[in-house]
Amino acid sequence: MRFNPCRVLLTSVVTAWLVAGASLCPASGQPAPSTPEPSSPTPSPTASPVPTPEERIEQLWQEHQVSLILAAIVVGGYLGVLWIKPLWLLKLPSTDITVPWSDWKLPLGMVRSLKYRDRVLDVWVEQHWQTAKGEFFKLSTVDNRAIHIPLPVTLDKVKISDLTGPHLAPTFQRKTAVLLICGEGGIGKTSLACQIAQWGLDKQLSPHRMIPVLIETELDGEVTLLAAIRGQLNALTNQPDPIAPDLLEKLLQRQRLLVIVDHLSEMGEATRDQIKPQLADFPAKALVVTSRLEESLGGIRKTVVRPMQVEANRLWPFMSAYLEAKGKQDLFEDDQYSDGCDRLRRMARERSITVLLARLYIDHMIQERQGAGGILPDSVPKLMLSYLNQLNFNLAENSRDNLAVQRDAKLIAWECLQQTYRPVWIKKVDAIAALARVEDSASAQDRLEYLEKRLQFLQTPEPGDSTRIILDPLAEYLAAAYWVEQTCQQPNPKAAWQRFFADVDQTLEKTNETPEIIRGFLLAVRDCCIDNANDDRIPKELPDQLARKVDLDPEELRRQQETRRIRRLISELSAPELKYRLSAAEDLGNRGAAARVAEPNLVGMLENPNQTLEARQAAAQALGKLGIAAAPLLTLLKNSSEAAILRRSVAEALGQMKTGQAELLSILEDGGQPLILRQGAARAMSLIGAPSGEPVPMLLVELGAKQVTTQVKPIQVWREPLPGDIDLELVAIPGGDFLMGSPPDEVGRDWYPYVFAQTEGLNVEAQHWVMIRPFWMSRYPITQAQWRAVAALPKINQDLDPNPSNFKGDNYPVEAVSWYETMEFCERLSQYTGKSYRLPSEAEWEYACRAGTTGPFHLGDTLSTELANYDGSNTYGNGIKGEYRQKTTDVGSFGVVNAFGLADMHGNVWEWCLDHWHSSYNGAPTDSSAWVTEGDDRYRLLRGGSWLYVPDCCRSAFRFRDTPINRNIVIGFRVVCVSSWTHAS
Repeated sequence: MRFNPCRVLLTSVVTAWLVAGASLCPASGQPAPSTPEPSSPTPSPTASPVPTPEERIEQLWQEHQVSLILAAIVVGGYLGVLWIKPLWLLKLPSTDITVPWSDWKLPLGMVRSLKYRDRVLDVWVEQHWQTAKGEFFKLSTVDNRAIHIPLPVTLDKVKISDLTGPHLAPTFQRKTAVLLICGEGGIGKTSLACQIAQWGLDKQLSPHRMIPVLIETELDGEVTLLAAIRGQLNALTNQPDPIAPDLLEKLLQRQRLLVIVDHLSEMGEATRDQIKPQLADFPAKALVVTSRLEESLGGIRKTVVRPMQVEANRLWPFMSAYLEAKGKQDLFEDDQYSDGCDRLRRMARERSITVLLARLYIDHMIQERQGAGGILPDSVPKLMLSYLNQLNFNLAENSRDNLAVQRDAKLIAWECLQQTYRPVWIKKVDAIAALARVEDSASAQDRLEYLEKRLQFLQTPEPGDSTRIILDPLAEYLAAAYWVEQTCQQPNPKAAWQRFFADVDQTLEKTNETPEIIRGFLLAVRDCCIDNANDDRIPKELPDQLARKVDLDPEELRRQQETRRIRRLISELSAPELKYRLSAAEDLGNRGAAARVAEPNLVGMLENPNQTLEARQAAAQALGKLGIAAAPLLTLLKNSSEAAILRRSVAEALGQMKTGQAELLSILEDGGQPLILRQGAARAMSLIGAPSGEPVPMLLVELGAKQVTTQVKPIQVWREPLPGDIDLELVAIPGGDFLMGSPPDEVGRDWYPYVFAQTEGLNVEAQHWVMIRPFWMSRYPITQAQWRAVAALPKINQDLDPNPSNFKGDNYPVEAVSWYETMEFCERLSQYTGKSYRLPSEAEWEYACRAGTTGPFHLGDTLSTELANYDGSNTYGNGIKGEYRQKTTDVGSFGVVNAFGLADMHGNVWEWCLDHWHSSYNGAPTDSSAWVTEGDDRYRLLRGGSWLYVPDCCRSAFRFRDTPINRNIVIGFRVVCVSSWTHAS
């Protein structure tokens, strides 16, 4: 037996004490010695005097002198050891010991209680806490959350802007301290738990230090909670021998150990059965639990902390603090901070921004700035895949292909979730078997080690037979991506989704749990479906079904998302970058009544002279679309000191609101006002409109060689009601004859041979007289809103795509429609209205375009990008270069018309005509009918030019062609009506 001086000393002292006591005290059960009887008679008894306290003390000293001296030595020795070398007391035995040279056993129950005093435990912790701290923060779970940025939380439903240790100190004054951190995946629960561990080490939770012990693996009958704590503590403190059970018990009972049970909601029933702090024999008296659910924990009194999302107004400070903590703040300028915040908000698609989401996105920004390249993700599923790519990129050599890594990661993720639909530990053998199902040049074992050891994408605790993905939300999104991909490959995807929902119900029924437990995975599946919304194999109703599955009302969810989006857009109105302010104002204008809360912000932007003209215009346009703030708009309209371009935007905003008619008409008729302002007033008057058949004042412009002349002309407008409270506006085209084609000297007519070789030597635009019968023609090219309304009507010959256009906007002209589709449109419109609608003939189109003029354009001898939408980098005649917009514009947006009241006849989109293509006018009809004989029926006529083409191609006489089946983003159409119109029509 090893010599133990403490044991020998204790035995000797106790033996001496017992022997001395036995020699001075009467033996138990023996009578006291009798007093001899006196020989003489006993005198009468007298009362003995009562001893004083001093005498009594003296008597006790005399009777127990040796015992008291030994007791004093023992107590003094204990106190001395307790104060100077308290850890010596831990060497005292905790079991009864035998007195030397005897069979006596000394009971040491009292010694046990003296052995584990608070000072002994505190000194033990002081001896080991620095080693434990170093090892704790090396744990992969903790190391991945080394940067903690304080964010608001709710502490027992009270909002705390910056949680600190003292906020939690009252919790750890309780006999059993239980702290529950709950919230959605990625919200920062584990990160906060790691920060609380730091506070425990720094004495911010209690007067003594607390060594944190992290429990994140499953428990069972073989591995109990106490055994797991003991193993973790041994590893953290680098103890050569297992920690004594009594010492571990006292460390737990006296709250010198802070036990952290991570992601309890994702753990199995065997583990959850062991986390019952309400029981008297539960070992841990200082417990922190993280969970996605608000666990009852047996009903014991607990403190509940809920981390909050990164709010819009804290995103910039969070990003700045995170970059500073990583030492990367010098990579970005202020405008790049703002740009990053905006892109992150857009990427989140109006969902809440969690700490994990923000951190992953900022890490991606850092990688991009440091030369990793790539495109910043625009959705959460793409962000998760991008995170994998970045891990792979960071490997200096022998990295695997990104797609192969993504495939393997998805397989592992699905293996982790497929049984319970929440991330759990899986056996490595199962992970290898899952990888082996996919052929690869590398073995499944090597691929798993690549994910685990090189990418550190997996965590594998001792003994090393189990593994899991290091971030739960990452596991959920990768598993969701895997499932969506696999389902889309099924012969019947819809049936596969039905089976999926049925299996979810069965899984929850088996475990007697609610869908809340798998909310993270179901919402990840929903995000993946939204991300692939254009895939016909994903049912359109699926996102709503998934939302309802986790007790989210899809309509309420959309309302909440809309509210968050509007708040974000309002905050972006104050962004330092102009492009974000413009985008926010435009988006707010399109959000409808819900965005009217932005009125003060938009009015402030409009009235602020320090804003750019472009920003103030955007604010005016948004107010007009929302139909609010008429008074400040009218005030600005009347202010002649403001820029004309701004006042034009204000005029058009008032037109959208159908107010300010008198002021607008006054400006329109005032020839002294700038033309650009009068264009806005004319546009506004058209938006205000008049009852069907009543005149609307319109602006005609002629571009002369030296001056611009204008005329205000009232023109009757007829309104054809369409489904959905939409009107089709038409004007009357009077009959008459005109000289169709162009004179030989008109610039641009020599273009044809360069494109159509068969026209070499032909006079493609030869002038000839044509007689035109009266008809009505749509004022503008057919808009996308009008197209959708008619496309929803019953089919006659073929289906119509309701949204074929490349450039989206209700008032943009519809484009990318074939000639056959326009014919279907006309037939449906005719059937719906009872009138006869069709495409114009080529002769009707040119007659309507010229409206009595004979020059290259109805606007005069040249064209201006202030009046039409075409390739302004080229000029015609004495015109000047202008803007090349490279897209379509709202119909009628230039505010000018020809003498018949038609707008956009030059540029914007080509317009289909009924006629077949003919290389010349030889044999052409002279009665305005469509020429559909003796030509090339492979092609149909196009007129008017487009946004893409030079002004030569936008001339009144210019002719173009395309195949009738072609859909092109430069081609639209307008319609004519040959039925009679009256005020009653």
